[in-house]
Amino acid sequence: MKGLMVLFLLFFTTVATCYSLTRWEKPYEIGNQLSCLLDYPAVLGENGGIVVIQFSVGEDSAIGKVKVFTRDDKLNYDLIRQLTGKRIFLPDHHPAASYIVRLRFVRAK
Repeated sequence: MKGLMVLFLLFFTTVATCYSLTRWEKPYEIGNQLSCLLDYPAVLGENGGIVVIQFSVGEDSAIGKVKVFTRDDKLNYDLIRQLTGKRIFLPDHHPAASYIVRLRFVRAK
């Protein structure tokens, strides 16, 4: 009985550790995929900036319903144009879910 209890505790600890690691990796993975899809917006100039976007991913893995939370309409339009319809891989996404991501744009030197 003690062996079974130790086995259960070991299994529970392993599952809890792995679960918490996967939850931390997902935003990083989404950010990497989005950075590969986006070009640096010319509207930002040399300074760069931080932009928050919201989007959903359809059943065909296409990005849709993109919202950009800035006051600059040109930047909003540019990012919406670049992202809408592009495909990303999310292993366990639900089509009704929406994602909010903070992107930091830095001009390469």
